[in-house]
Amino acid sequence: MKLIRHCHLAEMSPCVATIGNFDGLHLGHFQLIEKMLKRAQALSLLPTVITFEPLPQTLLRPEIQLLRLLSFRQKLRLLENWGIKQVVCLRFNQKLARLSPLAFIEEYLINRINMRYLMVGEDFRFGHRQEGNIETLYQASTRFNFGIEPISLLQAKELKVSSTQIRRSLLEGELKTASALLGRHYSIIGRVIKGDQRGRTLGFPTANLAVKADNLIKGVFASWVQVGEEVYQGVTNVGTRPTVDGKKRLIEVHLLDYAGDLYGKRIAVEFLHKLRDEKRFENIEALKQQIAQDILQAKEWLAVSVAV
Repeated sequence: MKLIRHCHLAEMSPCVATIGNFDGLHLGHFQLIEKMLKRAQALSLLPTVITFEPLPQTLLRPEIQLLRLLSFRQKLRLLENWGIKQVVCLRFNQKLARLSPLAFIEEYLINRINMRYLMVGEDFRFGHRQEGNIETLYQASTRFNFGIEPISLLQAKELKVSSTQIRRSLLEGELKTASALLGRHYSIIGRVIKGDQRGRTLGFPTANLAVKADNLIKGVFASWVQVGEEVYQGVTNVGTRPTVDGKKRLIEVHLLDYAGDLYGKRIAVEFLHKLRDEKRFENIEALKQQIAQDILQAKEWLAVSVAV
């Protein structure tokens, strides 16, 4: 898959495109991209995803403190797995935010990206103050000679499939609902770094992930952990470790039946089931007993689950 961060005039192949933040890459996104791939094949054009970094909301509404569902690396990996051949990542700044809808279409979609056909969700908004919509695109399509196809929004069990709903589900501890809307288990990817070795002294060594601590979920989870091409069972703690007076939010993973050095390796952690909330124990021995119980419960859940 080709990643383009700087697009210039007349350098790109004609394409079928879709535009969006694609944070989470949920079932609705998958439906849109699946249709786009078919359209691109029918038109013999390059299937292209246009996205933004940083996410527009972080600039337009900084007070919200948006919690990302996917890192940019995860987003690219998923798009490639879904069959996308080209991703154009536009730097979202004040200059881009101030462009009128028509100016964005002409300068970026037509002149730079060489878009011939556009597929977006029926609620798509764009341009300065989000003044552009599907009607704007239809009007522009006549002037600039490109096709436009709005895609209906996906519903799942009476819930709108959206990144906002997935965030809400995760924050409320509804991991099952979030997974259903995503079409896969919620996951994170990070590089293993050295911690304080406390897990090893307790008899349960953990891999500490060098990622911004996940603020969407907290607690202890049964997990699948991918290391290279291999997948292992695991128990993952997201929190501050109150029993040892921890202050910093950490992500620690205990891999079951794994022997080897993980330092420096990038691993993927899929969260299948929440075992319990993180809590403070009276002493270290009580903590060790609970960890052993967590492992037994995780094994029971993972025995009937399938890694994806």
